[in-house]
Amino acid sequence: MPHLAKYVTVFLTERVVYSGEALEIVSGTPFSDCAFPLARVLAFVFVDELEEGVDDDARAQPTIDEFVRRIQQMAPLASRVKVDLGFANGITSDDSRHVSYLVSRLYQLSGRIEYSFSSEDGDPIQLQPGMFTGLSQIAYTSESEAGSINQFVQLARSNAASLQSLNLQCEHGIDVLGLVQDPDGNCITYPHLLSLKLYAAFHSSNPTRPVFHGPAPFPALKKLHADLESPFGDDTFFRGNATTLEHLYLKLDIASATMLCTHKVFVVGSHPRLQGVKIWYTDNFGLGMFASSADAMQFLYSIGSGAAVREYARYGPLQAQVPMFSLLDGYACIQVLSLPSLRPNLWYVIFLLKSLPLLSDLHTSFPSLGPVPADIASDALPGYVISNYEPRSKRFRCWHLNKGYIPDLRELATCVLLLALVCPAFDYAVPPVSQRQSFMKEMEASISSDLYKPYAQRLRRLLFNGWRG
Repeated sequence: MPHLAKYVTVFLTERVVYSGEALEIVSGTPFSDCAFPLARVLAFVFVDELEEGVDDDARAQPTIDEFVRRIQQMAPLASRVKVDLGFANGITSDDSRHVSYLVSRLYQLSGRIEYSFSSEDGDPIQLQPGMFTGLSQIAYTSESEAGSINQFVQLARSNAASLQSLNLQCEHGIDVLGLVQDPDGNCITYPHLLSLKLYAAFHSSNPTRPVFHGPAPFPALKKLHADLESPFGDDTFFRGNATTLEHLYLKLDIASATMLCTHKVFVVGSHPRLQGVKIWYTDNFGLGMFASSADAMQFLYSIGSGAAVREYARYGPLQAQVPMFSLLDGYACIQVLSLPSLRPNLWYVIFLLKSLPLLSDLHTSFPSLGPVPADIASDALPGYVISNYEPRSKRFRCWHLNKGYIPDLRELATCVLLLALVCPAFDYAVPPVSQRQSFMKEMEASISSDLYKPYAQRLRRLLFNGWRG
């Protein structure tokens, strides 16, 4: 019986597979007639092991082979296999050997690894890297101790010649030097790697960041997503790929920004294909420190010369002094600015839009109206704003409002409507879900009032009827 599912999840225990029980299940009624002709993703989730070991260990691998062949018959077009071993604890060394073989056979269906180990209560299954060759993609997720990441590093090195995508997500440290250099000091090159994503803590046995003395390890890289403080003391990530790099996501600290400038990673015209850049920075890299660092400013200047900074973000507490972007021309390349803990007043936002001519999206907390000139009555505000600030920005389109307190919805609506009068492309003001319905009611009431009725046609584009349900 064919099924239309495109994503199929199978829950297993290890011994059920290599004892032959799972093969009997998928080969017998009612599964003997099952087929998933549209399935593209096969997910195997291993749960806690409770059974006794099998008596005939010699038949484990042939049984696994038959099980995988049967799965392939059921889903012949599956091109993506995911294995989650996060719930498989208490595995013996023999079990681990068989599981490693099972996982390697499953991955031969797709040529990629998507491996998860999410339990902090046990050690991950020790996959045997020698069983995995010719992989094009590796995605590895682990919340266990730092030492468990060694097998990810070994898998990456053993498949370096064929890998096109490498993705690591872990909550502990990784010695990234091991990705580009084996224990004997030999350099590792990933000639076809197009995407490198690392979400991890930086870890090295040395107190200083390691320096890699080899050639370019990632010469074809198009996308670099490094959600960690730069683990190298040099330009290892960027070496040899200036003409291929298209997308860049960096988490910066002061040392990282200084290092990038010291090595002149970004200079005018150096990255002709660079399209999008997203920059975050760590808590020890506040806006004031960023502004006062010559190297950091040089970095923004250089990165902006090649491509607009698609997003510049900071989470955590801001310094008491609001950054004066107009005094820092290096910020002019920013398109998306995320300052979710900042509560600006309307006049600061208007001032900000002048300073950031490419800005299209802004993330802040709920704004306040702020001080109004003493000689301007409230019913004269629309005319005052239009005559003094229009057009403020032709690019600004969306204001994301993060809930930091219970807002005065009338004041919030006033800020949004006044900003819309001077920003002709401003179409979206997005409060949290819990505030949207009441916010829209206030917006509708304000637009229908005598004060804003002359501008109603211009302002109604800010209303989202879909939020009213």
